[in-house]
Amino acid sequence: MNEAIVSFLKVTLPFSLLPQRLLGSEGDSFSARSLAAGEEILTAGTIPDAACVVRSGSLEATYAQCLTLSLLPGDMLGWEAALPAGQGAATGLWDVRAAENSEVILIPLEALGQLMADELFARSLAARSAGLTAAAARARNQSGQPGPDPFLRLRVGDVTCPAPVFVDATASVGQAARLMAQAKATAALVRAADTGNGAGGVLGILTERDVLAKVVAAGKDAETLCVTEVMTPGLVTAGPEELLIEAFSRMVHHGIRRLVLLDENGSHAGVLGERDMLSARGESPLAVASEIAAATAPEELARTFDRLHRMAGRSVAEGITSDAVGRLISAMHDRIMCRAWEMVLAELGPAPAPHAVLVLGSQGRREQFLATDQDLALAYDGSSGSGHGPELEDWFARLGESLTRMLLQVGFPPCKNRIMMDNPDWRKSLDGWLDLFDSIADRPDAEGILKASLLCDMRAVQVHGAGNSGLNVRLREAMTRRLRKSSVLLKYMAREAVRFSPPLGLFGSFSLKKDEQGLGVLDIKRGGIFPITQGVKTLALDHGLAETGTCARLRLLHRSEALSVPLAEGLCDAYDFLQTLRMRTQAAHLRQGKPLDNDIRPDTLGAMERERLRAAFKLTAEFQSLLFEKYSLRMLG
Repeated sequence: MNEAIVSFLKVTLPFSLLPQRLLGSEGDSFSARSLAAGEEILTAGTIPDAACVVRSGSLEATYAQCLTLSLLPGDMLGWEAALPAGQGAATGLWDVRAAENSEVILIPLEALGQLMADELFARSLAARSAGLTAAAARARNQSGQPGPDPFLRLRVGDVTCPAPVFVDATASVGQAARLMAQAKATAALVRAADTGNGAGGVLGILTERDVLAKVVAAGKDAETLCVTEVMTPGLVTAGPEELLIEAFSRMVHHGIRRLVLLDENGSHAGVLGERDMLSARGESPLAVASEIAAATAPEELARTFDRLHRMAGRSVAEGITSDAVGRLISAMHDRIMCRAWEMVLAELGPAPAPHAVLVLGSQGRREQFLATDQDLALAYDGSSGSGHGPELEDWFARLGESLTRMLLQVGFPPCKNRIMMDNPDWRKSLDGWLDLFDSIADRPDAEGILKASLLCDMRAVQVHGAGNSGLNVRLREAMTRRLRKSSVLLKYMAREAVRFSPPLGLFGSFSLKKDEQGLGVLDIKRGGIFPITQGVKTLALDHGLAETGTCARLRLLHRSEALSVPLAEGLCDAYDFLQTLRMRTQAAHLRQGKPLDNDIRPDTLGAMERERLRAAFKLTAEFQSLLFEKYSLRMLG
């Protein structure tokens, strides 16, 4: 038996659902395969003889010529070929290649069929196939629907960019610079050997900035220095069918200005730079990210903050998923906060101790959209700084107050519950936070429950000059370790998740309230989104999970056997749908100049969406019943 492969699968869904004996008995037939960047593993029209699980690296996959996916470690494809006819997604519709040097695990379909003797495992694969079919149908429908703003429907292949310049790894920086100048290029790809036409062996990328910063500014001899000593190893790539917004998010995530464009065959077809993307239109997520980095005053950040929200509204109008919009907006909010933080540090001078800014709530979960406020906290290491306790406390009080004022100037509304860094209750030394964790765990009163619920979503943003030194990791681990031990706290957190019932009346009808115009509305956050996020974070704390995203937590809760696969996957779908409706309504309010709230009018939805909403509320009620029983909430009165 290949123990390394089986050990990997034992902690990977859906294989982690299997009894260990069953997985072990089939492990001898599993094998591993290494893939070079750009290597093709499946083409449409070919029926695979094995399912494929990504073990390392990543794959770029297209299903049914309409659904483009990035497959990361733990993701699987080709399983639908083992399902009985008519029970899942169609087979032979995958186009898959390696996005980077990768390794995959191959599981023969015969062995997969044996594993499907386990009912839970088989049900999970069937649910995945149904989800894949539905996602492909949605992608196919969306691709044929014109929107008010086609920019966010553009794909990477729609953007014109120059062909790549190649230099051999043995070339000097001077030789590479002359080639780049001759081609009027700002970057060159470094390959291991001169194979012509860019085929294979690309080791990294050399940019103008690399030459200026690492050679010219450093006073080194460009004619004797090899390009491999200056280049950035590895490539960040994008396929031609990927949406531009996903490429933007990838550039923001990696903090880079260029992606390498791969063609349909996986060959290096171009270097896609910021200017190329901006030529598609003058406003984009990447342009917003550049504005944030270049801002020198809060007024500039305020203009960018406003543009970001307009861009978010367009994203919703273009049908971009709530998950993609939430991650993008959260990433941009992180950047705005960090730039404001850098400006304040420039005014106050170097920090006397390592510290961290902590985002809480929906921003911490990376599920932020338009209705946002300052759910922020500040932590500092009082044991490793210069100066005494009161001096450190005073300095970080000034930091918290200054940063709060600047974020208000930028446009982040104040938190009505004062969960802000100018509030001493949310600005503490490491020891102070540890004491708070103990206090909440020992005496979980109403205020402690609120704080625990917010802290469960805690995530640190990073900025140069903070000297974090793992402070946020220690804080997170200590918080999880101490709070999860309090069974009383978990009960009260779970009770918060069942406090508000989904707005359904008798026979499944919607229970509506009247708005100012006398129209029937319902609060989608109170009746659906909050019960799911609160209940999921309670279970995540109970099981010691460090992940903060709601759907990511749900997937990990499979592994802990806290939720059945159908319930967890159903809650993910329900949560995404509820968030989409909420964001769509808020975007409409933004366009109309109305205040943002969480009320939606069911009578504005189509018949199918009303049924989906009803089903989402019913599943939320089922989840609340599970929490009620698991935590014996009837004992709380």
